[in-house]
Amino acid sequence: MSSKMSSKRQIKRSKEKRSQDKMDKAMNDVKKIGIISCCLIAVLIVIGIFINTEESYAAVVQELPEEFTSVMDPVTGDPEDPPMPADYAQYIEGVSTPKAFYGIDTSSSARLSNIYCMDRKLIMSGGRTYKKDKSVIDESLSVKYPGLIYIIEHGDTLPDNILNTKPSNEQSVLIYYINQIVVWWYLDIVNGYSSGPTDVGRDVPYDEPAAHQYENNLTVAEKTAIINDNTYGPYIAEVLTNAMAYNPGTTNPALDNIDTSTITYTMTDEYIETSPITVTSNAGTNFVNYTVSTSNNNIQILNESGVSQTTFSPNERFKLRIPVSEVKDYKINLQVSISGNFSVHNAYFYVDSKRPSEYQRALLGQILNDTTTDSVSLSYEIPTGEVIISKQNSETGEGVSGAVLSITDKSGKEVYRYETTGADIELTLPVGTYTITELTVPEGYSAEVTTKTFEITEGNITEVVITNTPNIEVPDTSSNSLLIYGIGSLIIIAGIVLIVVAKKPNNAKEK
Repeated sequence: MSSKMSSKRQIKRSKEKRSQDKMDKAMNDVKKIGIISCCLIAVLIVIGIFINTEESYAAVVQELPEEFTSVMDPVTGDPEDPPMPADYAQYIEGVSTPKAFYGIDTSSSARLSNIYCMDRKLIMSGGRTYKKDKSVIDESLSVKYPGLIYIIEHGDTLPDNILNTKPSNEQSVLIYYINQIVVWWYLDIVNGYSSGPTDVGRDVPYDEPAAHQYENNLTVAEKTAIINDNTYGPYIAEVLTNAMAYNPGTTNPALDNIDTSTITYTMTDEYIETSPITVTSNAGTNFVNYTVSTSNNNIQILNESGVSQTTFSPNERFKLRIPVSEVKDYKINLQVSISGNFSVHNAYFYVDSKRPSEYQRALLGQILNDTTTDSVSLSYEIPTGEVIISKQNSETGEGVSGAVLSITDKSGKEVYRYETTGADIELTLPVGTYTITELTVPEGYSAEVTTKTFEITEGNITEVVITNTPNIEVPDTSSNSLLIYGIGSLIIIAGIVLIVVAKKPNNAKEK
């Protein structure tokens, strides 16, 4: 009895030990996973520190603020008598280092965006409240400035051969200053005081005439110095050239109306299908995509490959597949809505909220990426009629099978093809002129006419009869001739045999 109890205790202890071993192993595995995870996180953090690049202003800020407070770095001089921009930035015999004019502080030591001066003759100062005004491509502006968008977009850095001219702690100031020069020269070009990056233009005082706020930001001497500078001049000329050619699109994107008269159709026994329909807009590259919908769920929206699809890129076309059952009173009513999505790539002017005529009109060093939509309706009727096509034997009037017929519209596009079975076919076709062509003539027949034109008119039935003439059976004279020749040969042979036989008795008598 005691031995049995001892054996049970040993088994129990063995089970408990195995359970404890499993638990210890599981805990060790958890520890290993935790250590590995921590190591991976640490590696990712280190990698992020070394490879994380500074995001562009446009990427950081998705929406332009309605207002901001300007900052001068550093704020010096008499606050009641702020300096003019010409005191801060000049381009004569090289680049001076300006005091930066910027705004939208994210902390006491960081900024999110530079501010570029628009009219050099006016005062620039920190602590001013600026409010968003019109966009640089606003439709109400008599003169638009689309190139400013390009300058801002491409102004986050400079080529290495330019950046290397300054210590790393001064490079951001150099970037800001070079872009400010580009902005001023671009404004002079748009306002007619220079024709391009090789034209120094003419000198006009900044304060005359007073009505022209943006004219002649750079003097002839400054532009001449820029052109002659081998380090900065080529880069500034390149940016200006690209800015002059830049086209950001329109602030009022819209879809173009669709000309329904250009739509053609193909048919089957079950449905009518439109040709591919092209959607265009006035927005150029800002046209993102469009969505097609219809009030009738029986009408299918397809891509050009015939696959169901409702959202399309601007270079894609769509088709409509309409069941024949949707023809009511010889009409098909289409109610299709097309909604276009557009990106708005824009920059805005900002003006001083209290004394706009005295202080700089400003441009934030960031752009606005937003989306807007526009819709157009494809609502029209497709009038239809019917055609009954009969393929007949010209002599008996009976149906003929085995002929392949093709129906094309007035543009020459094939809309239907089939092989006759001897029975008439009935087709619903949109109103128009069609041509039926016999592609394959049935065996044993000939076709006097291989094409026939017919007209489909609204609400009427058109009958088209195409006949084939049966071929005449001609006797096979070659076989009959052989038979005659054979019989004749046999008769000749029989005659010779009879002559020979008849001569034998006569010969015997003579002997």
